[in-house]
Amino acid sequence: MNKTRYLLTGTLLTVLSACSIQPPKPVSNTDSTKVHSTSTDAVVTLDKALPAPDLTIIKNGKTLKLTRIMEGGACKNNQQGALGLFRLYTNPDDIERIKQNQGSGVFADFELLIEAFSMRALQKTVDQFDFQPDLFAISESDVQKELADKFTRMFISLIADDIAEFEIKTTLMIDVSPLPNALTIYLNGCETAHDH
Repeated sequence: MNKTRYLLTGTLLTVLSACSIQPPKPVSNTDSTKVHSTSTDAVVTLDKALPAPDLTIIKNGKTLKLTRIMEGGACKNNQQGALGLFRLYTNPDDIERIKQNQGSGVFADFELLIEAFSMRALQKTVDQFDFQPDLFAISESDVQKELADKFTRMFISLIADDIAEFEIKTTLMIDVSPLPNALTIYLNGCETAHDH
């Protein structure tokens, strides 16, 4: 029986009310940005060669801003899995409105909900993902890129219903998506920070 392993750091989803006070820090090509995980005290440093993620996206005509970058990983078995960085976008207008109507304390609950459904979507994606590489790929980096792109599309599809439900329940528009260039797809030995 294979152990399922996963990690999604909750501290990187620090209280969303902070987003309206502090602008998001961009991940740039010139600086190395550290992502901390309190559950493992691991530090991930983004490779300087990685392109910066989009700082804003448009969703249903509204601008969402990059709020946090989360680290997450899951294994399907001892050989296959994925580890990477995931972007959380939020609508700053919604944050201000919710803060005024419900107070800042509500964002701690939102944080837990986002963490929980993001972790579920990550594990579901890993469990359903076809880890077979293209036999005609020229290099290992081509294999990784192709698999990361497929993984990203599947994750976005699998998390869509949870995001829609969250938005209805909380009235906060969000988006969660992997950063494809920061995804590692494991084919021969899955490694995540710790077992659960």
